[in-house]
Amino acid sequence: MDKLRDKINHFTFHSGRNGSQGFNRVLIQLFGLLGHGKSSFINSCLYVWEDGGYHNWAQSAVTDEGCTMNRLTYPLTSNITLVDNRGYAKLGSYETGEIFAQLGNLLPLGNAVEWSKGFGLIERIVQAETKIKPSDFIVPVFVYSVKTGLHPPEDEEIKHLLLTAAKLTGIYPIVVLTYKTSGSLTKTMGAFRNIGAEKIFAFENYTQEDCIKTRGRHNEVLHFLSEVIEEVLFRIDHSRDPKQEMKERKQFVLNYVHDQEKKLQQDHLDRQRMLEKAVLMARFKRQQEMLDKQKEKEKKEMEHELQRKQEELERKKLAYRAIQEAELRAQTENNEKGKWWNRVFR
Repeated sequence: MDKLRDKINHFTFHSGRNGSQGFNRVLIQLFGLLGHGKSSFINSCLYVWEDGGYHNWAQSAVTDEGCTMNRLTYPLTSNITLVDNRGYAKLGSYETGEIFAQLGNLLPLGNAVEWSKGFGLIERIVQAETKIKPSDFIVPVFVYSVKTGLHPPEDEEIKHLLLTAAKLTGIYPIVVLTYKTSGSLTKTMGAFRNIGAEKIFAFENYTQEDCIKTRGRHNEVLHFLSEVIEEVLFRIDHSRDPKQEMKERKQFVLNYVHDQEKKLQQDHLDRQRMLEKAVLMARFKRQQEMLDKQKEKEKKEMEHELQRKQEELERKKLAYRAIQEAELRAQTENNEKGKWWNRVFR
């Protein structure tokens, strides 16, 4: 542990063969869902690093709802700073755009995070240009709770999130799994490997109620921080331009927000068309039902009229038959009378 501490504590950007290249601070950018333990993980890192008494530096909540509303910074050394970004509730387009603006370090540290709608986020990014530092080297760290588990279709959404974060920062996010004893750690780690995660660390965070120091937890935190340093050293061995990278991140996020806004507008138009189609279909259905009822009514009326005429015809037939029978009887009677008279007069 002493070697790990020494490595972390003495890290500088001048350690690279190309020198600092304009970088002077590593920002370990934590991001993820609400209540998955980002603030608690920061408390654990500071507790291990300070090696003193436990404090709730990051004001982690005891609930799973999350409480971080600002982009808060927690210096670990003069060259390494932890950043607690606001967690998101779901991967909606507005929240996702805000996540990438935070990860790209395009919004001022220490400020409140708002889920801007429309092109409000673009305006905030433009206004923040003079307040952000291109000299910060970004290392994205995705925090996820094991007790939540990772299942379809959320795994595809998170895969897209991590891939987009990698395109934005140039580094595939390191995955930190929290609450490792509160679910299936093996399955969760496997699920993250299946969506492309390479560096995965599992932790049981220190808390106010559970802050007894253990060698295992301390080693886990120090190994995580050491891996962050290794990642940075690997990256700065290549030629870098912090100002150009900041411009590229800004353009990436602006394009992303613009595309998402267009997609939202198109989705709104599609929903509007579907609603209009549903209204027309409902109207057509009502008209068809009314027409069917009218046809059924007319059919019944025709059947009733036909039945009435048939009954009238039957009555006329009966009456005609009765008249014929009466005439036949009269004729028969006349014939009998004629025969009688003939016999009499003969």
